[in-house]
Amino acid sequence: MTATEQNTTHSAEQRHSIAGVLRTLLRISDSGTRNDSLHEKLISLERKLASNQLHLAVLGQMKRGKSSFINALMKAEILPTGVLPVTAVITELKYGLAPEAIILYTTGTREQVDLGSLANYITESGNPGNKKQVASVELAYPSPFLESGIILIDTPGIGSTHAHNTRTTEAYLQQVDAGIVVLSVDPPITEVESYFIRKVKEEIPKLFFVLNKVDKASADEVCHISRFLEEELSRLQIESPEIFCLSARRAIESLGGPSAAATPSGIEIFEQRLRTFLLEEKDRVLVRSIALDALHIARTLKFAATIGVRAQSMSLDELHLKERAIDQLLEQTESEMHELRVLLRQHSADMIGRVERDLTTHVQEAVPVVQQHLKLFQAQHPKETGRAFGVLLESFLMEEIETVFRTWRIREDEAVQSLLDILSARYVNRANAILDRLQQAAGILFEIPVEPVVIHCPLRVESHLHYRIERVFHSLDSFFLALPRFLLRPIVLGKMQGRIWQFLDLNAGRIRYDYIERLQSSMTQFERDLSAGVTMLTESLRSALRRSGGHVKRGTEVLEELDGVVTTCSELMS
Repeated sequence: MTATEQNTTHSAEQRHSIAGVLRTLLRISDSGTRNDSLHEKLISLERKLASNQLHLAVLGQMKRGKSSFINALMKAEILPTGVLPVTAVITELKYGLAPEAIILYTTGTREQVDLGSLANYITESGNPGNKKQVASVELAYPSPFLESGIILIDTPGIGSTHAHNTRTTEAYLQQVDAGIVVLSVDPPITEVESYFIRKVKEEIPKLFFVLNKVDKASADEVCHISRFLEEELSRLQIESPEIFCLSARRAIESLGGPSAAATPSGIEIFEQRLRTFLLEEKDRVLVRSIALDALHIARTLKFAATIGVRAQSMSLDELHLKERAIDQLLEQTESEMHELRVLLRQHSADMIGRVERDLTTHVQEAVPVVQQHLKLFQAQHPKETGRAFGVLLESFLMEEIETVFRTWRIREDEAVQSLLDILSARYVNRANAILDRLQQAAGILFEIPVEPVVIHCPLRVESHLHYRIERVFHSLDSFFLALPRFLLRPIVLGKMQGRIWQFLDLNAGRIRYDYIERLQSSMTQFERDLSAGVTMLTESLRSALRRSGGHVKRGTEVLEELDGVVTTCSELMS
């Protein structure tokens, strides 16, 4: 059997093993009290395995050449380069028989656009401040690299002037199976990147490191920088870091013809490593990613099942005492979680109140500014009248309104997300403390060891705010249009000056509703995620302590099955 055939066989065996693990966990979880969040999580893991798609994210600081690197891999200039990216936009590249670009807007609508027009949607110059409300982009391209089941993700640059770029990237990491961290020689690694890598290595099973822009340094300098980078990554506890030195710019230039290809870019070595990875490791990385989640679930179920088995060996009197103690623990836990949810909802209401106050204040402050701009507009267009004047005025006001709320959105996004980061960290710590107290107390009560279960659930609100600016100058009254210019302009402009507050307030109402709806949705999801870990343990404990005929044998069998699941997951992750 060849090495390729051996790898294929091994991958098939691993997929079979993890599929069996998920089936076992589903059967065990569904045999007791139905835990919907646990059931949903296991089903999502089954879908992930069945899709056979590996999410490979390109990560890194702004201006490291991530987009150029992706273009070099695709052997085509697909993504715009050399310009600042739009804030908080994820771009996914999938295999397709023909090039295709789909823009997903925050309204939920989708639009197919020409691949060559991407700069109009995902660059700061083409879409300043993300005024077009792009949520994400899906690209299809006939690349052999993508055909193998890879979804390549271009992420916003970390550590940029827009903090929500970093947050968007971090929030997306839970969907990532492997990552390519793009660094460069100028300088090789920053404090921001070190901090990001330290965090990301805990969430992504496999990381590659690319040292880009080596054409800007001599061979000796590149060698020295590479050694320095290896030492720094080792210090960050990256075992045997794989570092590839290359120049994405040279790789792209080589696409121009044979003469350009004379200068090696280094991309070929990385491509060969990726081919090996796809052939020999892709399935293993995908399986490891699923096994990590499955292991977390199995340990929780095992802890509860161990208590259930221990309970079966007790006398009825002793068991009743233990059950009453557990009931008290669960009541206390539920009471603490209820208090936590009440506090969270109060903070949510406070946050909504803050947004409403900020928006009201912003509108009040914007009215005189727009009125002043209207006077400047009048001076800049002294001759236009009639219908032409109406069209110009309408266009001016629509642009002013859009500008007013775009600046508010950017400022408010930053402020709100900073508060949410603090809020989520505080509540995750509280929920973990509640979970730990329950585990420790139950473990002591039944004299069994505890493997702590930790909740991870960041609180994110979408950084995209959708607002609709209706036509503010639907039509000029035919009487006004018939008036002489010297009468028309003062009347119309005076009317517009008085209606500016109305126009701003009208759109502020829509924005307030949209923003609050998104904030409430994010808070609701956070509350659900926050409760999931505690609910999984409490429901598992209740199920394990039910006593009826045949449960002694069944409890021992379940524990043996879970032991096998934990062992299998640990082996798959090794």
